[in-house]
Amino acid sequence: MYKINGLIVVSMLGLTACGGGGSGPSVVLLDGVFKDSNVSGLSYESGGKNGVTGTKGEFKYEEGADVKFSIGGVELGSGIGKAVMTPIDLVTDGTLATPEVINKVRFLMMLDENNDADDGIEISKEVQAIAADWDDVDFNADDFPYNQALTNIISDVSREDDRRTEFGSAEKAVAHLRSTLLCAFAGAFKGTYTGSESGNIVFVVNPVTGEVNGSSYNPNNEGLVEIRSADAINYDDGLEFSAVEVEASAKKFNGVLQSADDIGGKWLNLSDDSLSGAFTAERFGSNSGSSFRYVASFVSNRGDDRGIFTFNIDAEDIVSGKTFSLNTGVESNLSGTLVRAENKLTAKSDSDTDSVYEITGFIDPVTKAFTSGGWINGPSSSTGSFVGGGCTLN
Repeated sequence: MYKINGLIVVSMLGLTACGGGGSGPSVVLLDGVFKDSNVSGLSYESGGKNGVTGTKGEFKYEEGADVKFSIGGVELGSGIGKAVMTPIDLVTDGTLATPEVINKVRFLMMLDENNDADDGIEISKEVQAIAADWDDVDFNADDFPYNQALTNIISDVSREDDRRTEFGSAEKAVAHLRSTLLCAFAGAFKGTYTGSESGNIVFVVNPVTGEVNGSSYNPNNEGLVEIRSADAINYDDGLEFSAVEVEASAKKFNGVLQSADDIGGKWLNLSDDSLSGAFTAERFGSNSGSSFRYVASFVSNRGDDRGIFTFNIDAEDIVSGKTFSLNTGVESNLSGTLVRAENKLTAKSDSDTDSVYEITGFIDPVTKAFTSGGWINGPSSSTGSFVGGGCTLN
């Protein structure tokens, strides 16, 4: 399974069983990131592992164990370890609308050294040092953030970072975390559906709108059908969505983003509710290591080719990514460039099959929408369009 920032199993630590001399179960350490944008300078603890989050919010956690996050004497909470963790994961049944979650976001944004949480939240070493003397904070308190403990913390942060420090509004915190979640969970996904019928599916979670679009393919009848978003990802009440096939006897997909890397859910035939089943899809393409992420779903003008594009763009405007054709099953790498003067992206696939895509598109520098683009498959002379969007990674 793909993990953000190239997550892999990095260590297997043998533990000695008590009183026996035999070997106990191995402990698997995995890599994760903490995001309210990327948060550096938080202390974390998972089983026997502890440390401080790195410049990109990196931490290590024991597989299957909780991770507890704190800053000095202030405990932010804990949750089961996974590849991407946010303040929502630190509150039982938390959502973007939960006051405790919102207050923790406001607290973290206040700690940011340069007062610009959109480029990441960096807690300075000076603030990390004085935080050891802080009293714990009740993030559910009626007088949050105006109690004495928080007043003292704000004063300490202002003095150590030599800046004006204050709590932002709840509205600003919600907008900030929603944007972070959109980028963290957006991407391209491919998988299968099973049940009364079975086949392959691809989805694109748009990082601009939260819409989930894609296509389905039934190899038994070679049916290739567009899937359009019905309800975008709901970040205020979990990570649920729904999407519907565009055909007379359409299937409706009701799903949820189970993690940053997995989508799953149920499907139902809208014309005959006795026909139903399940679907799963995993992230396709890279989820990290670049400055920007763009994803798009594509379709040929003849309707005989559908699939997904995913691009990462680094600080030098070099484009790398992958493409997947749903009906042919061909997967290939993409490489190209972004010309910022024109906001124009060009890329080409390296496939050694009959599917060689040459892609041209334009990126809106404000909205990050990725439209007005087209592609051509050289060997087959097939052409088509795509639509998608992108976001800034921090």
